[in-house]
Amino acid sequence: MFFDLKDNTTFDVDFQNGDAYNFISSFKSYAILEKSRRSRQKYYVKGSVNRELSKSFAELDLFGEQGNLVARFMKDLHDRPFETTLTAFSKLTGAVASGLTGSARPEGASNINHGLSHGDEYEVIATTSQQPSLGMSPRPEVMRGPPLSVEEWMRHANDDGTISRIESLLQTIFRGGIDHALRYDVWKYLLNYLPFRLNHTEAAELRRMKIKEYQTLCQQWQSFTPGQEERFSLFRDRKSLISKDVNRTDRTFEYFAGDRNPHLDSLNNILMSYMMYNFDLGYVQGMSDLLSPILMLMDNEPDAFWCFVGFMDRTMGNFMMEQTSMKEQLLQLACLLQILDPELANYLNAHESGNLFFCFRWLLVLFKREFSNEDIMIIWEVFWTGLPCPNFHLLFCIAILETEREQIMANDNGLSDILAHVNSLSMNIDRDAMLCKAEAMYLQLQANAEKLPKMACLTLGLAVSVDASAAEQEERFKDTHVTPSDDEDDAFEKAISYSFL
Repeated sequence: MFFDLKDNTTFDVDFQNGDAYNFISSFKSYAILEKSRRSRQKYYVKGSVNRELSKSFAELDLFGEQGNLVARFMKDLHDRPFETTLTAFSKLTGAVASGLTGSARPEGASNINHGLSHGDEYEVIATTSQQPSLGMSPRPEVMRGPPLSVEEWMRHANDDGTISRIESLLQTIFRGGIDHALRYDVWKYLLNYLPFRLNHTEAAELRRMKIKEYQTLCQQWQSFTPGQEERFSLFRDRKSLISKDVNRTDRTFEYFAGDRNPHLDSLNNILMSYMMYNFDLGYVQGMSDLLSPILMLMDNEPDAFWCFVGFMDRTMGNFMMEQTSMKEQLLQLACLLQILDPELANYLNAHESGNLFFCFRWLLVLFKREFSNEDIMIIWEVFWTGLPCPNFHLLFCIAILETEREQIMANDNGLSDILAHVNSLSMNIDRDAMLCKAEAMYLQLQANAEKLPKMACLTLGLAVSVDASAAEQEERFKDTHVTPSDDEDDAFEKAISYSFL
């Protein structure tokens, strides 16, 4: 093994009996490694690993082992602009809450504790009084409704096959989900496989064309020769990762149980074909989680593939190499949590958890690991309606956190305890209660939109108040006893501006 160092010196070490691979495996615990696309035997060292963060993601048990997606996310956390922005945002949320009251200075601001709390990026002057509330109107009571029934669906399905009164249909689905007997048909519309406007003839012709296109994609990857694969490391690595993930995806379900199960072949075929369909993205760990319920429902490859394509069109950002979407969602989540439950947000900030990394798995695979298959079908159906707002899944996150707030804050819990508790919630969350609470949160925020910062309004698709300009909020932000260190002014300003995008 040859090591090329930054000072342009090189040295080599000899290994025997496969110890070189053991070294690489151990080295990944300390360094962020990126394999060269040109050579299977070449690695680039991209930085050192944050050991505490590695422990956090390991305890989340995302994939049974740390995959390339998590490695990329952790690598990006070492990129100075995002690390500074996220850390600053999590620690500055108290100041944001103070600025939301509409006054230039927060209530009780004269009661100052003149001790300075030194962060890595700036100095925070703490106040002894509690954070002021937004003064919002109370949350309304929200009830769930019955699922979309066959009779209700037929009232929307015209004789020619077109679907009418789409808004009313989506409202029904949002309120109660879909009767299981209808899902095979309705999911194709919700996931943009079939447009609502098509009649019977047009829908049949589109499906025929889509089946043919899927078969073409299958033929493309199946026609690779061993020699081609040997010279195409990216294809080879993705194929290997798909094979590994297929063999550990939902194997406890009867549909995927046992050896030589043909449904595992279908899962593999669809993921390989999607890699050919969207080669820029390819395959990333977690995508098999999103496909599994779709395949179990559709029970045929072409229909499952095109529904999966529609799902991925909605969630593709979660799996992109830049991880921009995941970072943005964590920032938006932190902003909304500070507004809806400032006490919990402040507690998390004070216990090294304000970055909300423990929500990573929830966001990445949209709660797939937290609920039963039947529950997740209903939850996804609700999300797919796009109602009552964009990013409703973030409010669903906060509904869970708020429900568990007493347990999270009990016994002065720190990061490790919070992570352990989050993991323990899997299969123990009340689906309908969380959906009701999340909707009630939205209605409360909607009724108080004029009091919200611009970032919260844009996240939820609410009208931005003319009085709530970014410039005015930034001035309030600077007047709430947060003082940047002299050498971190630029990073601090970036954090502020990002907070009000």
